[in-house]
Amino acid sequence: MLKTLIAKRLMLASAAGLMMAVPAQAQLESALNAAKASTSASAASQRRVEEADDAADTAAREYRAVLQQKDNIALFVAQQDIYLQSQKSEIESLQRQLGTVESIKQGMAPMMLRMTAQLEDAISEDLPFNLNERTARIQDVKQVLSDPDVSPAEQYRRVLNAYKIEVSYGQGIDSYEGAHPTRPGNVVNFIRFGRTSLVYVSKDESEVAKYNLETGEWDVLAGADALAMRQAIRIARGEAAPGIVYAPVIIRN
Repeated sequence: MLKTLIAKRLMLASAAGLMMAVPAQAQLESALNAAKASTSASAASQRRVEEADDAADTAAREYRAVLQQKDNIALFVAQQDIYLQSQKSEIESLQRQLGTVESIKQGMAPMMLRMTAQLEDAISEDLPFNLNERTARIQDVKQVLSDPDVSPAEQYRRVLNAYKIEVSYGQGIDSYEGAHPTRPGNVVNFIRFGRTSLVYVSKDESEVAKYNLETGEWDVLAGADALAMRQAIRIARGEAAPGIVYAPVIIRN
């Protein structure tokens, strides 16, 4: 009987212990779940913080990139302003030059006409050598100056070319055939010493004369002067070796 009673008490104690253990286990499980939930929430919060930090870094980089782009655009605009100002100044300069060119063009025509007239007068007052060629050149220049289809630049080039040719006549000696100055139909040899002297020698070398620029007449040469002119003609034509020749000149008092 006593044993039975003890066994019942032990069973009751065990049951009571079991009843007390069940709530403690539930509480532990609840605490563990709460801890897990708290840990998950902390991790999620950390991720959000890290993502926000990354986003902030990205935004900061983008902001700096935008600022750099803004500075680049401002520099480009400033450079373009300088370029446009330079272009404006150049256009204004060209416009001023165009106005000057127009005034120059207006003054060129009478200037070229004066130059041509002066050259024609100089030829008429010069030694009468190659007159057909020189007068034909002057007439050609006049024709060019009167042609509206010829540009002013080409007209000026033709005038200058005529001047250059006339200047070249003052250099060296030249010999050519031409009509006898006083007996048409007869051919003589002329020799020109620059613009210093003009002499003709008949084909049979019996007649030698030099042009007198003061009188407009031909003065006959004789003796040593005649021999020197014959030799000068040969040298000018390359028929004799180069040598020193003396041009007969008029000494003015």
